[in-house]
Amino acid sequence: MTKLFDPFISSSDYLALARDRDRTGTSRLHEDLSQMLDNDYACGLNQEHVDVLIYPANWSSAVRDENRKPRAYLHARVNQKGNAEVNWARGDHEVVYENDFLARYVSAAQSAASVTGRGIGELMWWKGFELLVSNAIIRRSPVATALLYAHAASLNELASVLAQHVNLVGAMALKFTYQDGEITSADFMSTIPPDRLREIIQERGRRKAAMLREAVARIAKFDPEDPE
Repeated sequence: MTKLFDPFISSSDYLALARDRDRTGTSRLHEDLSQMLDNDYACGLNQEHVDVLIYPANWSSAVRDENRKPRAYLHARVNQKGNAEVNWARGDHEVVYENDFLARYVSAAQSAASVTGRGIGELMWWKGFELLVSNAIIRRSPVATALLYAHAASLNELASVLAQHVNLVGAMALKFTYQDGEITSADFMSTIPPDRLREIIQERGRRKAAMLREAVARIAKFDPEDPE
């Protein structure tokens, strides 16, 4: 199999490859990453949270009345602990379409944690992502490389599933650079052009400003002595 990431190979096939390579005894995989070789490992996908996002009952009445899909942007980032978080309601770009979802759902999704221990807006969580990248680049572990590709494929698969149910205005994917056929970096990059991403972010700012003006106007009209 090619050393370069192949987007046409599924995450399950890459996971199977990682397990095969591990059985050869040439792993050089850090022991803290060993859970990724479990047969039930699904690259940190939280299917329950995905189901909540694509469930129409959690969409706003405006979206349903207009017979359209809600808009969403799939964020991905590495946190301070070296774990990767994939989220639709939180992220560095703050691309969130609050009016397309129920207010209570958006509020819960923007929270860092929920009753499940992970925020409901978080769709994937990759524990030990930076360590995995290090194993692939520095240790040149063939097992780590296959696992890294499995996660990249899984993120692409998630974006594909979301695009079938919501209006996915953009997403982030794991992009690799190589030298002499070996990985030299693995970074999250937006799948849409920078100009388009800037437009989306600016649009988000205008929406927030409009919402703030509406809130101020409501407060200004409020009369505490008015029985209504």
